[in-house]
Amino acid sequence: MRWLVPWAVLTVVVGAQEAQVPAVLIAQARLGGGLSQLSPTKLEAALTLALEVTGKYAVVPSPVRDSVVQLLQAQGQEPTALAVARQLGCSVLCFALAERFVHVVRAEVVLRWGKEFEHEHRGIGYALVRYARYGSGELLLDPALLEAVQRALAVALGDSMLYAQMEPPLRVYPAALVAVGGISYEDEPSLPPWQLFARKVVTSYEAVLSAVDTIRAHPRFVPCDVDTRDSIYALGRLYEPENYTAPTPLELRLLAQMEVAWLVAGVLRRVPEGAHLRMDLYRLNRTAQGVEPHYVRSAEGLVREDSSRALRATVKQVVGQLLWEGSP
Repeated sequence: MRWLVPWAVLTVVVGAQEAQVPAVLIAQARLGGGLSQLSPTKLEAALTLALEVTGKYAVVPSPVRDSVVQLLQAQGQEPTALAVARQLGCSVLCFALAERFVHVVRAEVVLRWGKEFEHEHRGIGYALVRYARYGSGELLLDPALLEAVQRALAVALGDSMLYAQMEPPLRVYPAALVAVGGISYEDEPSLPPWQLFARKVVTSYEAVLSAVDTIRAHPRFVPCDVDTRDSIYALGRLYEPENYTAPTPLELRLLAQMEVAWLVAGVLRRVPEGAHLRMDLYRLNRTAQGVEPHYVRSAEGLVREDSSRALRATVKQVVGQLLWEGSP
């Protein structure tokens, strides 16, 4: 049945030529930490869909690739990625690694092309795991895996609008990781006491949750949810972060080490009219001295009543203004 292999090769080459698109060989699809429960075929499927849905690439089916590997081995040749690609007439090699930390999936894609596949472009994409199985709480990772792969490919190909014309949920853009730090509470003893400040441990946590939920809708940011953020802090043995104080240098360093590029933090100050909320956007820049938060812009709002509901609504409004003013 060895004649089936050349026929498969011919089918792949002719199909790509007729479509006038490059043939892509997925040379490696590897799953790292946090994704051991998945099969590498999940990552291959995500790569195939993310490439072919653009209409610009034809991916070699894995059975065809594996058949060529067997053919080369039977001929006494080493089935390297380069050898398989040449046998199939491919013009692009694709390597990918996907991993997960708590609720954030990270995908890194490497694309190589050229006569000797000497040209290389890399891209990294992130996605937040949004779904879990009802009852068991088991995380549903496939949607986030595809989203992260799409973003990584868009970066590697240098085309931020690669999926802009797709219908949701395939319409995604390159997006940076952002974390919500503390919201510093500044009470004013001369004013009548507010429960928002008296219960700052609880209300600041609710405010951070509201900020994260707002950021989820932004196409250019991927938020670290509170569980992911606090797990990052735990890597530095910081187990009880205070959501009602400004982010510390240690927190900033830990976030930057995990590739968090942006930070949202703020101040809630008691005023005669209620409570004034200011939220700030920072870019986290690594320097020789550590991590420096570079101020980008602010947005402000007023909490007019002493209730968690009013605080959450104001946080949502202000964070929306802060992030939708411009792209990162």
